Amino acid sequence: MELSLLELEVDGIKTEARAGEGIKDVLAGAGIRLPDGCILAVKHRIKEEGIETDLFDIETTIGRITIKLECKALLEGWRRHMKKLEGAAARWSTRDAIAFGPFITDFEPSKDVVELMESEFTLSLSGYSGENTHLILSKKSHSGHYSSPKGCRAMGKVVYGKHLLKIMGMGDRILKVSPVLEKKAEAEAVSKASLDSKLNDGDSVFTKMAIELDGDSPLCGEHLYNALSGDRFMVSDKTSKYIAFKKMVVTSLKAEKLAERKRGMVTVRNDGTDAGAIFVYISEAPLTESHTLVARIKRGIELADAAEVGDMIAVEVNPKRLEITGMTQKAAEDELEKIGIKMVRDGDASDSAIIVEHEPANTLEIYHIGEVTCRGIKPDRVIKIRLFHEMAPASVRYFKRVTGLEIRRFGKLKVYFSTAKMGVALFKGDDAVAKGLMPENTPAGRVRPGTLGVTNSVKKFTGMIGVRFSESDKFGPTAEGFDGTNIIGEVVSGIEILEGLKEGDVVYLLEAAE
Repeated sequence: MELSLLELEVDGIKTEARAGEGIKDVLAGAGIRLPDGCILAVKHRIKEEGIETDLFDIETTIGRITIKLECKALLEGWRRHMKKLEGAAARWSTRDAIAFGPFITDFEPSKDVVELMESEFTLSLSGYSGENTHLILSKKSHSGHYSSPKGCRAMGKVVYGKHLLKIMGMGDRILKVSPVLEKKAEAEAVSKASLDSKLNDGDSVFTKMAIELDGDSPLCGEHLYNALSGDRFMVSDKTSKYIAFKKMVVTSLKAEKLAERKRGMVTVRNDGTDAGAIFVYISEAPLTESHTLVARIKRGIELADAAEVGDMIAVEVNPKRLEITGMTQKAAEDELEKIGIKMVRDGDASDSAIIVEHEPANTLEIYHIGEVTCRGIKPDRVIKIRLFHEMAPASVRYFKRVTGLEIRRFGKLKVYFSTAKMGVALFKGDDAVAKGLMPENTPAGRVRPGTLGVTNSVKKFTGMIGVRFSESDKFGPTAEGFDGTNIIGEVVSGIEILEGLKEGDVVYLLEAAE
């Protein structure tokens, strides 16, 4: 007996599979491999039924209003007759109310005076006859002999489009009347799944989130490229509003595009606690100046719905990052030519020179302009360093901020002072960022050649960066005493470059892989 085929979607692409096949087989058939350790999400085709409510939309020639029928005794009668209002014109209009009709109903009229508050409505059975029924919309509080149906003072009120009542008048018509339906789902729409999970007809499988960067936030976009360089989003935190990746915090980032944080939006926190954290919104949150809108989820937001803290989500970031630094001038030029971007060589322009920086500095700006200037240096002029992230976390964050290593592959420092006699080279830091740099990982005993350090807040020149060429049992890399020195790392290769520096020289740094 031949098994029936299921109609499915995998990452937005329609496909078919035999009933009983697991997700692993479906992905293999579609040529998709789930990255190790990443989760899957399945959106099921759910049956929904529309449940009628007490809300009704009335489309008019000047816009839509929504009414809420609060008189339960007349609800069924209203539902029977409301369609007869379609095409009805304004019969009369005053400063108090406007009437649309006539149309035929079977309500029993009342002889009581009707008091209507602003934005309330009722029906008027003119001449106490259902064959001459009108819809009365109240523009302001008033009373009148409307011969309304027995059972309620007013039938209900306008809950949306109240402003239209003030401008309605003769010549306006009702185009359409329809109930507002509330959809009731029979099952949960999205769930996390395993490769062994079975699928049902109409299910959609998601293996990755497709992220589209916003061109108005190029700097924060570069940070996102760095944070998600492994094409994975680790869920560090989850609330009813968002999932967050908080493993790459920074000192701060320039605030760029501000916008409401709607479902599917991606932001980067630009200041304060957890600066640098990336947020994917699963429901709406208000605008705040501490968050920059950096991207939108184009497909796969269901993975964020299903994810839990500790889960890993595969991501695909578009446009593709231009990873130029570290390439030779020739290799970069060849690659950029393929995508129509003009490259101008700067610095060492030889084919074998290594690119250490470029202008514009950010991928999105390069795509926008279509041109980039790349600065090259000889490969043996790059200084490789190792940073002590765990022993001096605050000082290392400061150093990476000042050098640009926070968001760039190559850091950059300008020599402030260098002397062989003192055995140190000093580099100016950032006074504003260095404030409050407390002592951590201060040296004891001797400081070896090649040691990197930062002056802490115990001393006057807080934030000064330095490296030692010679051993000392009294002074650290910034020529300060041990109590004023935070040790942040060491030079792995290129110490000879530092020894020959003079004031104003620029050096380029590369953090060595662990």
